[in-house]
Amino acid sequence: MDMGLSQKVAIVCAASKGLGRASAMALACEGVNVVICARNERELNEAASTIRAESDSRVLPVVCDLTRAGDIERLVERTVEEFGTVDILVTNVGHPQMGAFSDLREVDWQSGYEGVLLPVIRLCRTVIPHMQQVHWGRIVHITSIAVREPGTPYLISSVFRAGVAALSKSLANELGHTGILVNTVCPGPFRTPLGKELIQRTAAAQNRTYAEIESETAQTSVIGRMGEAEDLGTLVAFLCSEQARHITGQIMSVDGGTARGLF
Repeated sequence: MDMGLSQKVAIVCAASKGLGRASAMALACEGVNVVICARNERELNEAASTIRAESDSRVLPVVCDLTRAGDIERLVERTVEEFGTVDILVTNVGHPQMGAFSDLREVDWQSGYEGVLLPVIRLCRTVIPHMQQVHWGRIVHITSIAVREPGTPYLISSVFRAGVAALSKSLANELGHTGILVNTVCPGPFRTPLGKELIQRTAAAQNRTYAEIESETAQTSVIGRMGEAEDLGTLVAFLCSEQARHITGQIMSVDGGTARGLF
């Protein structure tokens, strides 16, 4: 199926590994020229080489700390210098401090805001004017199942990623008439570097084995498995496609049925 994305230009955040990398790969395989960013230059360049080898698309790696406003401005500037515009934005940000409400300090909440919600606001503010110029754009926010099922120990993540989802819905309402579509995806447990790290933390805290926690985590899904990064990447690519031209303002779970609620 031709998704109608050939020669579009995408910025994919935190794309050196995991869900960001899978999203960049899926887009590149559809002919999108991708700009990938991350803080670790070695991992970023390795990801860029892999994506180039498996697609015919151009890949521009840009070292970027999304908590720094200047880095975000430079990221978008480099994209426009290289490709002339930005058609697609895939936001994906870091994991904040974990803990119960009584254990979290004010500095943890401030760091959570600056690391989760504020970078997404800055990215949208910087990129949207370029999309408005051509009356076409796709924005996909990668958040978390914590948006739908908030609580300990992912409390800070729940609060600020829910803020991203609210921003996404608001932007969809405001920008729909300009040809810009905005959606949110909420991944559950995935077999990614971050997913493995969270399992390791839980295993250590409970003095249990990694295998035990991984098995329990997989069983929280109604299909009994953890997601693979490509499961989310293909959805991100679809949401950016012409086939998804009537989908905007949506919050989509990608969790194998882990979230049990109706909404």
